Amino acid sequence: MLVDFLNEYYQAKLANIHDVAGNQHLVGYSQLYRCDLFVKIFKAEAMFYAEQHVNQVYCPEIYLDSVIFEDNYIVVLKDRQLTDIDSNEVKVTEKKAEEYGHLLANFHKKLTGNVSVYHDQRKLSQRIKAYVDALQASRYQDDINQAYALLLADLPTADREYELLPKVVLHGDYSLRNIKGYQGKEILIDFERAHIGVAYEDFIKIFYNEVHNVDLRHAFIQGYKQVINFEIPRSELQRALLFLIALEICEFHLSHHKEKFGDMAHKMLATIERGDAVLKV
Repeated sequence: MLVDFLNEYYQAKLANIHDVAGNQHLVGYSQLYRCDLFVKIFKAEAMFYAEQHVNQVYCPEIYLDSVIFEDNYIVVLKDRQLTDIDSNEVKVTEKKAEEYGHLLANFHKKLTGNVSVYHDQRKLSQRIKAYVDALQASRYQDDINQAYALLLADLPTADREYELLPKVVLHGDYSLRNIKGYQGKEILIDFERAHIGVAYEDFIKIFYNEVHNVDLRHAFIQGYKQVINFEIPRSELQRALLFLIALEICEFHLSHHKEKFGDMAHKMLATIERGDAVLKV
């Protein structure tokens, strides 16, 4: 029924495409807009508005429309031919790491203050506690509780620093899989997890997965600092934010049977248990 509605509304022939994140994506040619469409369908209202608002500012040339149909929240974009850069064959050099830092900083600078996205006003420790409580009786319970016990002493210091640091519009899932090649340059995609936070939160996944060694991370930070001033958070806040990201991944995997983050959360929790949860920079 939804696809029929969209086909009639946009004078299109839309078809489903695969997406490991769990959202429904449609593609097809629209007679109304006389171009190929890329349609993203959300069940979560906050994700819908994040995707809509960020696209309107970050890449307005592809944003076409938004529509709400029953309990479905729909963003309609022009489809583009994008090139993947996240294959196992990609080698992240210092030059590329610097470019990735620069790309992220430009995103933060362009969006901050210009879009409306979710801002959780609770203390960082309260947000962490809410995730810990919600994940009890899950398969992650024991590892989460062990890591949480080890971090409790860090949380008051982490709260104070988090409160004082400047806030930006975060991408929310910054990694190579969300950087694509387009018309000779690299761009960011997938903004449904955009929200307000401190810049370092967007460093964690790409540092953990793809920008591993100290030289690459230093190059990334230098690229970022070409656009926005940045200071590395203290160890207490780094550890707390690593735990927060791990908790978010655990929650995501419980509701999405295709675990797109693999064993990242398990590895993050293990580093906390080993006492080395500060990413070396």
